[in-house]
Amino acid sequence: MLKTYKFRIYPTNEQIEKFSQHFGHTRFVYNLFLEFANKAYKNTKTYTNYYMWAKVLTVLKKTEKYRWLNDVNSQSLQQSIKDLESGFKRFFKKQSKYPKFKKKSSRQSFRVPQHIQLYENENNDKYGILFVPKFKEGIKVRVHRKIDPNAKIKNCTFIKTSTGKYFVSMTFEVEGSYLERDIDYENAIGMDMGLKDFVVLSDGTKYPALKVLSKYERKLKHAYKKFSSKEKGSKNWDKAKLEVARIHEKIKNTREDFLHKLTKEISENQADFFIVETLNIRGMLKNHHLAKSISDSGWYQFKTFLKYKAERLGKKVIEIGMFEPSSKTCSVCGYKKEGLKLSDREWICPECGTKHDRDITLPLILGSLD
Repeated sequence: MLKTYKFRIYPTNEQIEKFSQHFGHTRFVYNLFLEFANKAYKNTKTYTNYYMWAKVLTVLKKTEKYRWLNDVNSQSLQQSIKDLESGFKRFFKKQSKYPKFKKKSSRQSFRVPQHIQLYENENNDKYGILFVPKFKEGIKVRVHRKIDPNAKIKNCTFIKTSTGKYFVSMTFEVEGSYLERDIDYENAIGMDMGLKDFVVLSDGTKYPALKVLSKYERKLKHAYKKFSSKEKGSKNWDKAKLEVARIHEKIKNTREDFLHKLTKEISENQADFFIVETLNIRGMLKNHHLAKSISDSGWYQFKTFLKYKAERLGKKVIEIGMFEPSSKTCSVCGYKKEGLKLSDREWICPECGTKHDRDITLPLILGSLD
């Protein structure tokens, strides 16, 4: 079983230079082979892949012009082009957009696949030392959670945020597997996601939306105004840009903290089975009146967090069809009310007389799961 944890690291000035080298080299290799793939298809209609790129990379590193690529971990360079291939695969499966060139001003990262050692402090201090190839000295890391002493480190990804903070995301292989349990499909919880209430469970429980962007919107506008008034490239321009990045980082961290706590609480519910709706988020964002609130909601991230947390507990999460009329269907007799408007938050079934809150609904698909 694999588990991933993210820790803050505190590199020395010498290590920061080494990090900058790794970030720059892996970014260069990624962009180089993205351009290589684009030109190969444009000129010869040929699709290239990781194995072709890896062979070219090996040759490049032996030339005088690109010998400087040997200054960093060779496996990190290989991981960079593996990420590029993964990006193309997701694009062809229509799971993401076409790969873009990486920028120095954006979030930076590189991955180390092996030869990683983490030593925790014997005095139960929260700080430890991390050793990876090409770094002479150990990197100070804040280990804020207990790690299984028998866990094996599979890989680690070093990250530099736009505000200049450094983190390491470490994947561990731990003994055992996810819990296995006999799932009772009748012991299910349906979920309806919205903007006023972030999620409403079919048992009537409502979780209000955090609306974190609206809390920082005025501060963000003020920061952008100051940023736009500075001369590009000046020290004041750099300071104003950093302030904008800090506010965005605060918004991101606050939203993720809310989603982690919420999905933990829901996944530990007594239910064995969770039903969530598939949302056409890209289509919904075309509504300019709601686009800002929809972008701020984090619905996709909510489902991602819920799935892996439920899986660890031996539970299951499925998504119902995007056009499943769950809000219009009576959960008692199955009557479907046509013409139900978005403004109609409650309705009474004319067949059985049951009163419905349109957000509290258990989708009637359980019978098809037998």
